[in-house]
Amino acid sequence: MRSSVLTVSRKLKFYQLVILDQVVQSGSLVRAAQVLNMTQPSVTKVIHEIESYFSAPLLVRSNRGVRLTELGELVLRRARTMLAELRALTDEVDAYKEGISGHVVVGTLISASTSLLPLALRLLKERAPQVLVSIRIGQFDQLLPALVVGEVDLVIGRVPDDWRGREETRTLSVDQLYDERLSIVGGTRHPLHEQAVLDLADLHSYPWILPPPGSLLRRTVNGLFADANLALPTNVIESLSVLTNVALMQDQKTVGLLPSETARQLSGHGGIRSFNVCTPLHFGGIGCFYANSRNLGPAAKLFRECTQLASERHVIPD
Repeated sequence: MRSSVLTVSRKLKFYQLVILDQVVQSGSLVRAAQVLNMTQPSVTKVIHEIESYFSAPLLVRSNRGVRLTELGELVLRRARTMLAELRALTDEVDAYKEGISGHVVVGTLISASTSLLPLALRLLKERAPQVLVSIRIGQFDQLLPALVVGEVDLVIGRVPDDWRGREETRTLSVDQLYDERLSIVGGTRHPLHEQAVLDLADLHSYPWILPPPGSLLRRTVNGLFADANLALPTNVIESLSVLTNVALMQDQKTVGLLPSETARQLSGHGGIRSFNVCTPLHFGGIGCFYANSRNLGPAAKLFRECTQLASERHVIPD
């Protein structure tokens, strides 16, 4: 028998969806129970209730934890959209009753600015100190799907060069905030820092840290070497972990790439220094992504305004 909205609303409850979401995020019933401050049998009972309603398992349990079935993936995808709307409703009610408050979830690409995001957060807290902000770090192909279904409210990061032609533009929009440069960096005592001006070819034979294939930054890097008529280096570690990369560069041989703002903030005390490369390196635009189909709650709307204000105050040093 086909379900109707009325029958679903009578049997399926929001708190059950919250528990299902937390079980999947935690990877196990035990850890989810700890996060939710519930007993493990209580969590198990709720999962059984949902599965009984759908007459099919939503989770596969094993010694390694739990994973979603195909039906479970479908249910959770829709559930997360509903939970995002419920969070927005809660924010709007709180804002109406108490003034600006609520919760905003901000995703940030690993390549995002290290100064604009903190500045936007400070501006938000000056205006609405009671707003809770959760930061999620990830890559483009992780955060934008989460933005579509409402797991995150906004994403701050680099705008792909081919953004206008991408499929995501049907469901997402972006505020262009500013343009970022790219720096090639190494340890502060790297021997090539003694040279006044360098070409990419001068650094080619050294060990390199490159972004993983498929990442936005890797496409930029591939283009840099192609434009210089150089093959990619062969002595390579692939990593997007800034702290790991900086530690690797302390051998005073390894070189890598960072957005210039990040490189500037880490220079000196961070143990790295930018090379003086003769050709200016363009990293790309930094933007604030949001979903077209979903109205932002008061807290997220205010944060979006703060990112625009922060971009106006953001100064990129020469």
